[in-house]
Amino acid sequence: MIRLFGENGRELSRHAKGIDDRPIVTEREIKSISQEETFVRDVRDDKSLEKTLREQSTEVARQLRKNNLAGTTIKLKIRWPDFTTLTRQVTLSQPTDQDENISKAALDLMRTVRKSGQAVRLIGVGVSGLGPPIRQLSLWDSGSEKSRRLQEAVDALKAKYGEKAIHHGKF
Repeated sequence: MIRLFGENGRELSRHAKGIDDRPIVTEREIKSISQEETFVRDVRDDKSLEKTLREQSTEVARQLRKNNLAGTTIKLKIRWPDFTTLTRQVTLSQPTDQDENISKAALDLMRTVRKSGQAVRLIGVGVSGLGPPIRQLSLWDSGSEKSRRLQEAVDALKAKYGEKAIHHGKF
């Protein structure tokens, strides 16, 4: 192996025999957080798909907050019954870890690629462009800190009593 591949041949030979002294790395830097669902049957109902995207956005946002991350790029993945898969993404001006921001972007993306009533096999939402959340206080935006504290309380309730303990109301 050394004659054929030089010094790399030695390592190739060792690895082929299962000899490898490199440390095992079990953790990697998180590059994106996503949720997706493949339906048992194709879904055509607009409200059902919107509800699924909102639930996925909520879970993605919860995972972002749990890992003290926020992301700038929101991605939609959608698969048609013929297994054609589309992905669309949008980059926000500010990083977010908030359910509403993620679901709004994902729903807007879905509306650009899907006609009302069109069948869907799989749908998913993800966030990338991750980094620490930026808590920029604004002179005019006093609600963002309140919203962040409210979201922390909701996360704590769900962690203690389960995912169905509290949810957005319908009006």
